[in-house]
Amino acid sequence: MLFKTALKAVLRKLGYGIYAIPKSGNIALKGFHYAEASPNATLAPWLGDAEFLDVFERAKRNTLVDVYRMYELWNLVAETAKVGGDIVEVGVWRGGSGCLMAAREQRLGGSGTVWLCDTFTGVVKAGAGDSNYRGGEHNDTSVAIVENLANDLNVTNKHILVGIFPDESGKLLDAKVVRLLHIDVDVYSSAKDCVNFLWDRMPPGAMIVFDDYGFVGCEGVTRCVDEFRARNDMFYLHNLNGHAVLIKR
Repeated sequence: MLFKTALKAVLRKLGYGIYAIPKSGNIALKGFHYAEASPNATLAPWLGDAEFLDVFERAKRNTLVDVYRMYELWNLVAETAKVGGDIVEVGVWRGGSGCLMAAREQRLGGSGTVWLCDTFTGVVKAGAGDSNYRGGEHNDTSVAIVENLANDLNVTNKHILVGIFPDESGKLLDAKVVRLLHIDVDVYSSAKDCVNFLWDRMPPGAMIVFDDYGFVGCEGVTRCVDEFRARNDMFYLHNLNGHAVLIKR
């Protein structure tokens, strides 16, 4: 067990994770089906995007998000600029994805602030439906680590909020309009609370991106998304890269 824990910690620092594919009939995963998703499409536009690659190469050691999801976030910052407003990320870890979005907004010449919200003490609000989390995971981070990356990327349009969101830090969020919400919190209750707190600040066309949709061990987030997608006030998209995207009608 100690070896397994140490191995996972080393892999996290290198930007990787390791999970076992669950056995069929697992009660905690009832209703979910898993298989390796390998689409045949081979278009890779990020390889020709020098600006993205410059930022990604400097940010990749500060995130567990792969290049496919990072490039989608990069593009959604530009897409949602048409809506207007700020960007919020809940679940920052070491700042890789959040600082990448801030760098994109800044390079576009946008006026939006990127709000980076995290406890910096690990996952919170884990419950019985969150098969891989008990609380406190991903605590190997700090505000200083995020600030160092932001400085390296010359990012000046970000604001870090420390504490459980929205319970503790929500009151510090000075964003009247939120155009893009990136949720990377790993567990059901935390993901649900983020959406409920910010939904009324999101105009039509605003997007919510769930980083943890469809991953083994994040069944709570998958359930949360599936509940929201049943509503009539949003559109739902599932990207096989692991993102679920909700778009406000």
